[in-house]
Amino acid sequence: MSADTPIRDILLPDTDRTAAIQVAVVAIITLVGAVLARREHSVALLVVGVGTFLLGVMALRTLH
Repeated sequence: MSADTPIRDILLPDTDRTAAIQVAVVAIITLVGAVLARREHSVALLVVGVGTFLLGVMALRTLH
């Protein structure tokens, strides 16, 4: 991706490679957030829930 890539290309990728990178980034951010919030169970559960929701939406988007 070049520096002038519009936000639409990041949020709605056109290629499989970009979509795979997007999934990896969301999974890594979810994992890091859960590790950072591990002392507070409810916050860790929220982080994992939001990450799972985002990955589920990405999976549904692949069907269409």
